[in-house]
Amino acid sequence: MQKLCSNCPANANYSVVVITSTVGISKRIQRSSVSVPFCAQCFAEFRDRLCSDLLRESVNKMFTAIETQLNERLLVAKTGD
Repeated sequence: MQKLCSNCPANANYSVVVITSTVGISKRIQRSSVSVPFCAQCFAEFRDRLCSDLLRESVNKMFTAIETQLNERLLVAKTGD
């Protein structure tokens, strides 16, 4: 079943989960959010609005890696290799 974007009525292409951890203490506390679906356009808008340059660079690097892996998978599926 196709999920819808959390920001508009389009079909979702990506899902974002935020993992937050404490730092500088032993017995680190770490929690993750529920997944939030986004279409490609809303995800691009989300990436552009991140307030931290380091966070934006990190998310963009992750997105590039996912896109590369997805394109490779689609290429293999088309060629049957």
